Amino acid sequence: MSTTLKARMVRLENRYPDLKPGPERMTDEELDGVIGVLRQIEAGETVDQARMEWATNVMHREGML
Repeated sequence: MSTTLKARMVRLENRYPDLKPGPERMTDEELDGVIGVLRQIEAGETVDQARMEWATNVMHREGML
């Protein structure tokens, strides 16, 4: 994962610390999946449309987009 993405995630978690323990936080599986999609995009690879929509929805839910 790029250092820019890591830094952004840390900033978001620090900005909204009250969200960390709540039910709307990403599970480990969701985080791994979103990171996988972002890595594919970064590498210029084609991402399955359903997987891209899922990752986009998770990121919207978390306020990352």
